[in-house]
Amino acid sequence: MSLEIGPHFALLTLFVMLPLVFVLATLQTLAAAFAKSYREAQTYLSLLMFVPVIPTLMLSVFPLKAQTWMYTVPLMGQQVAIMRLLRGDPVTPFQLGLCFVCTSIAAVVVYLVTAQIYRSERLAISA
Repeated sequence: MSLEIGPHFALLTLFVMLPLVFVLATLQTLAAAFAKSYREAQTYLSLLMFVPVIPTLMLSVFPLKAQTWMYTVPLMGQQVAIMRLLRGDPVTPFQLGLCFVCTSIAAVVVYLVTAQIYRSERLAISA
């Protein structure tokens, strides 16, 4: 088995992972909004960092054949797409687009929730 990680793989991986960067950054900002101290924020963020591990563990324990619906689930879609690209299995542009769009929608939803929390008076008064 030969592993070829070239520019094509790098570009497709970057394309698939880009919306996930925004989801995770916004989730970290949302977690920080609920923390009352630096230590509490560290606790929340360390628990939040465990979330990306869940799809990897699920796919390791329960090896499933990649199906189209998996690309719609943020984190799982990226895991499936990157694993298939690493193995040299074909990944259609529709599947990559589905992964990108669904994760982008999740990023927008988390952003809107975070923005609403930061606009509320509750956050300003709790300090």
